[in-house]
Amino acid sequence: MSDKEFRKRNLILPIYLPSLLFEAALSALFPVLPVSATEYGFDLASAGAVITAAMLGTLLFEAPASLIVNRIGERASMLLASVVAAGFGVLGFLNLGYVALLIAAVGFGAMFSLFGLSRHSLLADLVPQDHRAKSMSLLGGSFRGGAALGPVLGSVFIANFGIESAYLVAAALCLLGGVSVLAVPAKKLSSSPSGQNGNIWEVAVRERSKLLTLGVASMIISAGRTIRMIGLPLLAIQLGIDAATSSFIFGFTGLIDFALFYASGLIMDRWGKFWSSVPTLIALGVSYLFAFLVTDLTSFWVLASATALANAASAGINMVLGADMAPEGSRSEFLAAFRMLTSGGVVAAPAAISGITALLGLPAALAITGLINFYGAFLFWRYLPLHAPDKHLGD
Repeated sequence: MSDKEFRKRNLILPIYLPSLLFEAALSALFPVLPVSATEYGFDLASAGAVITAAMLGTLLFEAPASLIVNRIGERASMLLASVVAAGFGVLGFLNLGYVALLIAAVGFGAMFSLFGLSRHSLLADLVPQDHRAKSMSLLGGSFRGGAALGPVLGSVFIANFGIESAYLVAAALCLLGGVSVLAVPAKKLSSSPSGQNGNIWEVAVRERSKLLTLGVASMIISAGRTIRMIGLPLLAIQLGIDAATSSFIFGFTGLIDFALFYASGLIMDRWGKFWSSVPTLIALGVSYLFAFLVTDLTSFWVLASATALANAASAGINMVLGADMAPEGSRSEFLAAFRMLTSGGVVAAPAAISGITALLGLPAALAITGLINFYGAFLFWRYLPLHAPDKHLGD
């Protein structure tokens, strides 16, 4: 699409609103999945496994998702994901036991993968490169808005109708997202090429120089963000900060994250992806490395605020990077391989924090992940000019 034809408001119905609703559905489900498992009589480890199952569903479905997108196109894939995800929400509502709950979690995660890949591919196709960063930062903002909306809606329904109602809330949100996509005529949304340039594995091998450098860097930034959501609550517990206070702190830092997400797009469009990625990883690395200095409520406030600012500065970076590196004719296959890496970072982060904490303690676990973030910053510094130059900056 040319610059003259492009308008960000044209992305509201097919991209931004469905993304907000789908993220809200996922965020409404995540708090209740482990609670449902414990109500079936399972211990905390088994309850936590339900969340892991949803994450694995997302990770493992990236390859099949690329085949579906190539076969039926992005718009149809988003509609399919919305309807099937709603079905898995209904399955959770039916209260059929732990196995059914696991199936619902895996299935919902898989549909989140299909929806995310088709949305990413469609946005890459519709948005010119010099508008891409701001557009994808707005997409990041829709994620943050959905993440705030979902738990609020879920809690209202749970308080009035019981925990099972959260699954119907998630199903309804998914269907509303599908309606939003359906409201845009198919002729206004282009489809991906049919993928004649190889399957996901062939494309991954052909594009391995990108995936093993900037793909790994994106995996590290995804893991760094996830560690922020896991490690800091654990640190609050270790410091003896009560639940109400820590919730208030995380709510405040969440507002920082949401308020500044668009700044990342402005930074990328004006100065390039380097200034969104490298400073973020350095800031996260320094924050985690010196977490052992956090000994009281004030220093915890500083740490939480610093990581929120760092996270906000990189909103949309992975989506922009994936779109910029994706080769013509193999876009969905490349994005699927790229998203497998970023999803892998999200899945690996909790296991890494748990394992290192058990061996060396939480401050050491955070410090080690901080050093890994520095390596990610190096990868971005070294390989962005080679594999994903900001061509529009030279215009």
